Amino acid sequence: MAADSNRNGKEPFRTRLKRGDLLAGTLVSLPSPEIAEILAEAGFDWLFVDLEHSTLDVRSAQTVLQAVGGRVDCLLRVPLNDEIWIKKALDTGAAGIIVPQVNSADDARRAVRYSKYPPQGARSAGMARAHGYGALSQD
Repeated sequence: MAADSNRNGKEPFRTRLKRGDLLAGTLVSLPSPEIAEILAEAGFDWLFVDLEHSTLDVRSAQTVLQAVGGRVDCLLRVPLNDEIWIKKALDTGAAGIIVPQVNSADDARRAVRYSKYPPQGARSAGMARAHGYGALSQD
């Protein structure tokens, strides 16, 4: 597989998003890996995993991501613009996050700071799914 594609054989989500491609996605608000698998097989480009207006927590969101197995990119909407929520959401290995209630430039700067590693931000590294649980890269 080419370095510029992901496991589903498509160009990376971020590349396609920045280019302005029309990307079809849908909302996931139930803690069901089976539903997530069905949605991944249905051909969606991305899934919107909602932690704000659902019963999903970080653990169930990670289960959803594991169930889709890289076939479709997932964005997690965190419940609020909060350092801990943003770090935990990104630690699941999600392709990105959606931060609600960003109503000012300061709100946006805070969300970005929580999302990026130093020196650009304040995010710390953990030994979670996004970090390969600490394993060395096989690349």
